[in-house]
Amino acid sequence: MVGRDKSERHVGGLSTLERMADDDDLDVLRAAALLDLDGHDRWHVIGEFHLRTDRSAFEAARELARAGDVRERVIALDVLGRLGSDAGRPFSEEILPVVMEACADGRSRVVASAVAALSHLADPRSLPAVLAQAGHHDEDVRQAVAFTLPSVAGEPACPEAVAALVRLSRDRSDFVRDWATFGLGLESTGDCEQIRGALLERVGDAHADTAGEAFLGLARRGDRRMLAALGAALEARDPADILIEAAFESAAPELLPALRRLKQRETPGDDARTWTLDEAITACSTPAPRSADPDPEPR
Repeated sequence: MVGRDKSERHVGGLSTLERMADDDDLDVLRAAALLDLDGHDRWHVIGEFHLRTDRSAFEAARELARAGDVRERVIALDVLGRLGSDAGRPFSEEILPVVMEACADGRSRVVASAVAALSHLADPRSLPAVLAQAGHHDEDVRQAVAFTLPSVAGEPACPEAVAALVRLSRDRSDFVRDWATFGLGLESTGDCEQIRGALLERVGDAHADTAGEAFLGLARRGDRRMLAALGAALEARDPADILIEAAFESAAPELLPALRRLKQRETPGDDARTWTLDEAITACSTPAPRSADPDPEPR
C-alpha cells in the first residue's frame, strides 16, 4: 500500500494487521492504535470491533479508554461509540460514563474522539458533557460538538443546544459552521425565530456547503425570506445539488425562472441531478400548502 504508515511494520512477511489475528483483544487494539489515524487498516480493526457483542471486546476497549497513551485512548473511544451497534448496544449503560469521562481529558484528540463517540450513543444524558466543549480552543473538538449536538439535544432541541449551535454556526472554521448549520437546519431541531435568524445569516456564507445547508434548513421551514438569494444562487455557473434540493423543498413559483434557465444550461449525463432538477421544477410549478408556521414564536 503506497504511503503505508511506518508503524505498520512487517515481520516475517506479515503485516501488523495480519499478525493481530492471533492476539487477544487488548493487544489487537494496542497494535491498531499505532497505525495511521485515517488508514484503512486501523478502521478495519475498529469496524470489526463494532460488530462484537461479547464482554471481552467491551472490557478491552474500556481499559484502553482510560489509558495514558493518546493513541490508545482515541482508538478505544472510536470503538466504544459503536460497539455492538447492530445488536442493540448491550453495554451502552457502561460505555456512556467512560466516554463522558474522556470528554474532560486535557488532550484535544481525545476530547474530539469522545464527543464524536457520544453522537453514536445518542443519549441525552451526555448533553452537558458535549455543551461543555462548545467553546473549546481546538477546531476538531468544536466540529465534533457541532456534529454531535443534534443527536443528544432531544426533539425539539433544548434551548441550550440551540444556542450552542447558533454560536458554532458563526465559528471561524468553515467545517464547524457547516456542521452547526446542518444541525440547525434539521427539522428535528425545531422551529423558532432564533433558528431561522441564524440560518438567514448563513445564506451568504463564503463556504458553499454552509450556505447550502442554510438554504435547505429555511426551505424546510417554508421561510420565504431567502427566496431572492436562493434564486440568485441558482443562476451561478454550477450550483450545488443542495440548492436544487432547497428549491424543491421551498416549492416556490418565484424560483421557476432560475430553475428553467438552469435546466437549459445543464449538460446531459448526470441522471440523478437531472431528476432532482425536474422534481424541483414540478414542485415549484404546483406548490403545496406548507405546514410550517410563517411566524414562529421566539424562543
